[in-house]
Amino acid sequence: MTTEQDRERNGAREQIAIGRPLRRLTHICATALLTLSCVFPGAQAQTPGRETAVLEGVNMAVVMPVDLAANPANAECGLTEPLVAEAIQLTVQAAGLRTELLAQAQPFTTITPGVYLIPTIATLRDSSSLCVTWLSLKAQSAHTLTLPSTQQRKTVQILYWDRGMLLSTPRGGHAGAVAAGLRQLASDFGEQWRRDQR
Repeated sequence: MTTEQDRERNGAREQIAIGRPLRRLTHICATALLTLSCVFPGAQAQTPGRETAVLEGVNMAVVMPVDLAANPANAECGLTEPLVAEAIQLTVQAAGLRTELLAQAQPFTTITPGVYLIPTIATLRDSSSLCVTWLSLKAQSAHTLTLPSTQQRKTVQILYWDRGMLLSTPRGGHAGAVAAGLRQLASDFGEQWRRDQR
């Protein structure tokens, strides 16, 4: 009986010993948060969700070409470069963002900050009558930075948005399905761009 009582007393002492540092840590964290809210009152005044608006200020998109010739299945399933480029360009333009093909695009400047829209298409013939395509669209840009450690300048890629889908359809309707899929991806990007401008 004595041993059990001793165990209970020791357990109570351990809880007290552990409880004091936790209470102290909680008090320190609460004090730090209160201090930060007083020193940086603007931090609480930010519009909710604006910290994720990575496309804010972007006013141009350049559609990069996709190399479909490297895979014969693309041609066999009816996919062409103009089909891909037009599906993306026209859809993003409809969202209100100036969009050009790489061949006609002007360089980005500080006045016209932009992103590259990069489609990826990978197709295979599952059978004589079925085509399967993975398609994706990502928005990214390249920036030259000076590395703090070495003071060397390096070009880095920044990814703003990325989405994809897998399509499997009969060969005869595959080109239309891919065009519709690309329009959906481009529409999703355009919607994200519109939300980020608010």
